Amino acid sequence: MSETLIEDNLQVVAFCLRDGRGGRKEDYGVSIEQVREIRPLESVTKVPNAKRFVRGVMNLRGTIIPVIDMKEKLGLGLGELNPKARILVSEANGKLVGLLIDEVDQVMRIPLKEVETHLSGGFESLEYIKGVAKTSGRLIVLLDIVKLLDDGSADAIKGV
Repeated sequence: MSETLIEDNLQVVAFCLRDGRGGRKEDYGVSIEQVREIRPLESVTKVPNAKRFVRGVMNLRGTIIPVIDMKEKLGLGLGELNPKARILVSEANGKLVGLLIDEVDQVMRIPLKEVETHLSGGFESLEYIKGVAKTSGRLIVLLDIVKLLDDGSADAIKGV
């Protein structure tokens, strides 16, 4: 999947997750091409014996899709849902999946010169991290949703 580059800028949807242990806010971003839509938190039906990071399933205009808790998936633990929680609808490996996040920050253009892609020291096994952007005095971890969910997360619930 190619990324939108406009005048040497990367377009991303920036969002935050709050650490379930201490409430610290972590900033993340995904390429705008990997996000189909952003939805308010709707009714999510729990599914027995699903993987721990699967919050449940939701009905998206007649299509049942799994909802993945991004905090749990990234190892930040479970936290309280807040009124700003959103579901990023994405397509991973040909299947729609909802990604539960704490808050959408903004759609932003990040200059490529502000993205560090050559990370070392423990990041080698995290192939779903495209890089880290240093912009507006903060660090934004850039994720590749397709690679993050490449472990079968989109198929985490049989029949979906």
